[in-house]
Amino acid sequence: MNNPVKTLPLLKLSIAGFTLSMLSFAFLDERVYHLTRVSDPTRLALWNRITFLGDSTWMAVVVLPLMLVGYVMMKRGGGAVWQRVFAGATYVFASVAATGIFILVVKGIVGRARPYMFETQGAYGFDPLSFASEFASWPSGHTTTAFAFATALSILWPRLRYPAFALAALAGYSRMATNNHFLADVIMGATIGTVGAVLVYRWLGPKLRL
Repeated sequence: MNNPVKTLPLLKLSIAGFTLSMLSFAFLDERVYHLTRVSDPTRLALWNRITFLGDSTWMAVVVLPLMLVGYVMMKRGGGAVWQRVFAGATYVFASVAATGIFILVVKGIVGRARPYMFETQGAYGFDPLSFASEFASWPSGHTTTAFAFATALSILWPRLRYPAFALAALAGYSRMATNNHFLADVIMGATIGTVGAVLVYRWLGPKLRL
């Protein structure tokens, strides 16, 4: 079955994502900030649960045991099934890890103030190279992780791509609702997560015989 995620035009997608992020930064971020942030404690608690969708911790808890079990069973002659389990889990982990590390570096270099500092920094506050949490808004790490995970799942199991990307988008929105990121941060995070996971597949896939 043809899988459109594998053949995404990465250069065009990267340019489009970066352009949309910059347009949002210039014209939309401040307006969207006032529309999306949640202050009601009950609703905020719900969005804080939803934002866990983009947390790499639960992904590691799921994927690393699959890698270990798949590897052990494969070495014990478990056959093609366990080879696929090991290869798939390794690919998912590599996608999330590679994009996550990349994002941490970019965040620290750019140093954009988070929305919860809006009262003092506004929508355009920066402290480049500070590598401080409060100046780690662009791009969104949770959104990057969510989209990297969704993209990897979509490559391995194409039928999951619609619910996977829907949940990733929900995770991205939650980052605005919880006052942790602006729209431009979420757009760029989604772009990097998607592009990064496809790049990892194109490099690692043949090695893992995916």
